[in-house]
Amino acid sequence: MFMNLGRLFWVFFLLTFLSGCHWGKALKPITPSQILSSERSRLGIAAMERGDFAEAEKRLEEAVKLNKKDIDHRRHYADALWQRGKYDDALRQLDESVKRGGVSDASLHISLAEKHLMLRRFSTAYYHADMAVRLAPQEYKGWALRGKTGWFLVAGQQVSDAPEKAHEQMLQARNDYYRALSFSPNDRELLPELAAVQMICRQPEHALATWQHLQDLFPKGSEPADLFRGKAEALIALQRFDEAIQSLNLAKQREPEHPEIEQRIREVLAMTQKNLY
Repeated sequence: MFMNLGRLFWVFFLLTFLSGCHWGKALKPITPSQILSSERSRLGIAAMERGDFAEAEKRLEEAVKLNKKDIDHRRHYADALWQRGKYDDALRQLDESVKRGGVSDASLHISLAEKHLMLRRFSTAYYHADMAVRLAPQEYKGWALRGKTGWFLVAGQQVSDAPEKAHEQMLQARNDYYRALSFSPNDRELLPELAAVQMICRQPEHALATWQHLQDLFPKGSEPADLFRGKAEALIALQRFDEAIQSLNLAKQREPEHPEIEQRIREVLAMTQKNLY
């Protein structure tokens, strides 16, 4: 009797599974349009990978038309449009992705922040970076983007004319960089930006430590000239002029034809002489 009941249970389970039901809730069947749109999307992504962005745009546009609700199709379509220089069209597709259910997708906000930042639309970039931070606080890209856009907002005087507000925003940018680097401490792109923000925040000793950390990431002799130039500016602010000249000379070795480096060396030598008398 128990065996018959067991068999009946498994027959019921199989029939339920095969009929497309799951605990009384019908599964939505995949439509031919969805299958075709996925195929078009796959072809578009493959075209992007081989650098054929015109073909990618065509195939991904077809994918979006076949399945307007799929956020990933729109995201890839936006990337293809961006590669084709159709920036506003790309942003419209990403905005549409957010409206169609991607409002809680941090990666969409990161993509929007990056693109608006490239177009120097700092306020909009900051909004999306801030959304990314709120949605995914463990993702370093959101923090890095919010720090960068916050810095550019101050530099472009788009925050406020009040110095106190600008200083507060710059401190927030610095803290965002700190948070980003807590996830990616050896990021060679973020470290110079943090050092620049630290200098603006009147923290040359912290900037010097940041430049030194960056220098330690390079094999000796392969450090870029800009690293030594940035380090020299922190040393100048600390009135360590001899060390600053040494750092500028190292920069000059990397770029001997750079006119600004030689000019800066002369300026620091003048500061040294003035400091002696």
